Amino acid sequence: MGEAGIVAKGKAEVAASANGSGATGRRGDSPLDRVLHALGHPVRRQILRSLVRRDGSASAISKELDLDLSIVSYHLNQVLARECGVVELVEAVERRGALEKIYALKFEALGGGDPFRRLEPEEGIRPLSVEECFIVAVSAMEEAPFGDPSGSTWQWSFARVDVEGWRAICEAREEFERQTLAAVRASQARDPEKTRDVVVGAASFPAEELREG
Repeated sequence: MGEAGIVAKGKAEVAASANGSGATGRRGDSPLDRVLHALGHPVRRQILRSLVRRDGSASAISKELDLDLSIVSYHLNQVLARECGVVELVEAVERRGALEKIYALKFEALGGGDPFRRLEPEEGIRPLSVEECFIVAVSAMEEAPFGDPSGSTWQWSFARVDVEGWRAICEAREEFERQTLAAVRASQARDPEKTRDVVVGAASFPAEELREG
């Protein structure tokens, strides 16, 4: 196949991925089933965690993780993209007469679409989709980094509140977010080279309908 044919084939594959025809999905599975299946293998968890940080190809990810290229290619192309539909082909770059397929996380696989503006890396902070939060949390539990740095925690609570209490919780969350952003900006100003990835958040969402009165 000539260079023109290679490029055309790559564009067709990207287009197929974009409209969903490039991924078969696991028949009968819900989006949550597919995400949990994607997280069900240590190699896939490593691949997904890599893709949380940046888009990547099988070759780039295999080098980063020091894993066999054929193993990464299988889990990335066959399982994560085609079976689970949690990653998608976003670009095909021609390198030395062949195509390097670049994949990205497919945020709408569970969360119903990515509602957030994707922030530039130099801003130091960006929201995580539901899938990304699962991926990072599962990887963190597997690598057991909790307690390093000190003060790390994972705590969720059920709380019974009225509408006024809910408003107070939302105000507290907004204040937490302001303080988090201030801490991130201060860290970037001191020395960006000494920063590390952490997940922060104050989650609040109704488990049932809240009613006035």
